[in-house]
Amino acid sequence: MRKHFDAIALVITALTIAVTIAFVNGEKLGIKTTVDADSDAHSDDTYFTDNDLNGSWDTTGATTIALDGDTATVVGSGAYVSNGDVTIASSGRYVVSGTLEQGSLTVDANANSKVWILLDGVSITNDTDACIVVDQADKVFLTLADGTTNTLTSGETYDEVALADNTDGTIFAHDDLTINGGGKLVVTAGYKHGISANDDLVIAGGDITVDASTDGMHANDSLRVCSATLDVTAGDDGLAVDEENGYLYVDSGTIAVTSADEGMVAPGDVTIAGGGVTISTGTDQGHHGIKSGGTCTISGGTVLIEECYEGIQALYIDVTGGDVTAYPADDGLNASTGESSDAMGMDGPGGGMGGGRGAMGGGMGQMSEAQDGDTSQDGGDSQDGEASQDGEASQDTEGEQSDVPNDAGAGNHEPPQMGERPEGQMPQGDRPQGDRPQGDRPQGQMPQGSATQSDATESENSGTATVDTTINTNTNTSTTTTEQAESPWIHISGGSITIVNETGRDADGLDSNGDIIVTGGDVRVSMKGDGSNSAIDYGSESGGVCTISGGTVVACGGSSMAEGFDSSSTQGSVLYGYSSGSEAGTTVTLQDADGNELLSYAAPCSFTSVNLSCPQMVQGETYRIVIGEVEEEVTLDEVATTAGDTGDAQSGMGGRGNQGDQGNAGDRERQGGQGNASDQGNASGQPAGGPGERPEETDTPESVDDNTTVTETTQTEAYTTETLIICGIAVVVLVAGLAVAIAFRRH
Repeated sequence: MRKHFDAIALVITALTIAVTIAFVNGEKLGIKTTVDADSDAHSDDTYFTDNDLNGSWDTTGATTIALDGDTATVVGSGAYVSNGDVTIASSGRYVVSGTLEQGSLTVDANANSKVWILLDGVSITNDTDACIVVDQADKVFLTLADGTTNTLTSGETYDEVALADNTDGTIFAHDDLTINGGGKLVVTAGYKHGISANDDLVIAGGDITVDASTDGMHANDSLRVCSATLDVTAGDDGLAVDEENGYLYVDSGTIAVTSADEGMVAPGDVTIAGGGVTISTGTDQGHHGIKSGGTCTISGGTVLIEECYEGIQALYIDVTGGDVTAYPADDGLNASTGESSDAMGMDGPGGGMGGGRGAMGGGMGQMSEAQDGDTSQDGGDSQDGEASQDGEASQDTEGEQSDVPNDAGAGNHEPPQMGERPEGQMPQGDRPQGDRPQGDRPQGQMPQGSATQSDATESENSGTATVDTTINTNTNTSTTTTEQAESPWIHISGGSITIVNETGRDADGLDSNGDIIVTGGDVRVSMKGDGSNSAIDYGSESGGVCTISGGTVVACGGSSMAEGFDSSSTQGSVLYGYSSGSEAGTTVTLQDADGNELLSYAAPCSFTSVNLSCPQMVQGETYRIVIGEVEEEVTLDEVATTAGDTGDAQSGMGGRGNQGDQGNAGDRERQGGQGNASDQGNASGQPAGGPGERPEETDTPESVDDNTTVTETTQTEAYTTETLIICGIAVVVLVAGLAVAIAFRRH
């Protein structure tokens, strides 16, 4: 029988190799893995986990920490007090109450630990360090107990130890941090940020007020908000993410931001899928209500930007739902690379004087505004920066390839075509309520509900508490970069957009360095008509188009640089201008041949041109335009028609290029056409190029077993029991087979 042992050993080895191959390719063969959704190593497709959403976890068996002036009392295991500071040293659940003066509550646990902390009426002050610090953990859940107010106050100067640790917030976490619950939290940050996390920051509940000298809320990787009430006052940015491809996502709740710089900013995508957002940033150049280095998607909720320099700036702007209102000093919606493009001179795109944007209606007839023969702006201060002599806008910003795990593709983000959406799934979001005109829907999957509801589940040992298991199952893939920046675009397929600019000079309502595609929604723009303000501006000089196939548009502004929809549109439109102009508050009405009202808008600003479009407008039909006391019949001889009284207005002074903000430049001289004021400030390090495809929608990860004890737990990525058994058997059999073969060879 001995002679068969070599053969047996070889067979065992072959079987072991086969099992190993099956293990390596387990997912392809249908072997499923179980992953802790709250693990730092987790990369599944969810914005909020069950634990994020559970603000009423069971406190039975939790360690209690009673703060008392400069000390504290700990009942239970896992925490200790030293020199007035409280340290939580292991995973588990902790209930904290009382007042701590000149001390910190610190989490310094195992790197795999999950820590739950219930703030049950806590007041912490610390003049030289953060009030709550997460030195090490996998994830910390900071829960605000219902009916309580918790106050954290830090000083203006941190000590050397805190600075050496790069502590930069009143609440500071080196790792993932979630804040949830139904209580109140008041954060006052004398030094830098209010709430800061080096990884992901999730705000999933609570009534939170932040007053910070720098950023109100600051995260490196992502900042995600749902079911919370936030009131943020910031000396710099309100809600900010700063790592390359870092993203910001708002699902629901109420957010009010008053900031000295950006309201909401991320180098990757910014998505608002629901809730109510109100932003005020001031009107200094470079201050945006919302700024994204990738795609800014508005798919639900209400966005009100009360005061800003520009309302929304992003590489791509995709409005699929919701209600957006902005009162900018410059552009309302600005799709640009965020980089400075060459200024256009007298020989800008479209030829010399009278070319490019000076041709009202994109080549359908020239219409320009008479402004007492003077188009220079307040002394004609020249724009800082170099002027291009070839009239081409620079669009070749380079960037590094994204390393975000779920990016399915990069650099393949074509602008949406008529009736067509960019490929890839977009973040989900509530559709607006009411009878919004939808128009032709683009192809591909559109953003849907803000919250994907599923069966409620038990969690956190409560036995009774139930939460929605999923808010959104599409992870943000952020922005990937390509060797050359793709052409920016604005796509409006739903919702409501209102842009009002009463003071702008050389400003635009909808401004894209590339395309503007309207396939639905309701757009109202009112720009002051006595400056070179355009209701609609797109990159016609660089091959961009402005098309409409659905929705309603009333866009009022100046006529000297006005642009209308392209002749490739499938829905009728008319660009109407007249030299006499209309006063602020004048109502524009569009009627059909029978006198039925199709559109009506009382424009808050004076204007000398108006762009009108709605689904009822058909080529060849006649319509009546009523502007105050002025009435005129217009026949749509072309799908995009230009009409009206140009009076003594002169043709435009060359095409306007797409030019970034160049510091605090004064009012710009209008010779040769100027840039679109697409902001360059604070855009360093932002990736260029389109976002990669969104990953396929997947099921929400299974809930984590919340029966956590105080002992250390390893809750990072784990394979199923079946897979572990197969792997273990394979190793044992291999070792045994080899041992038997060697033993018999020796004998």
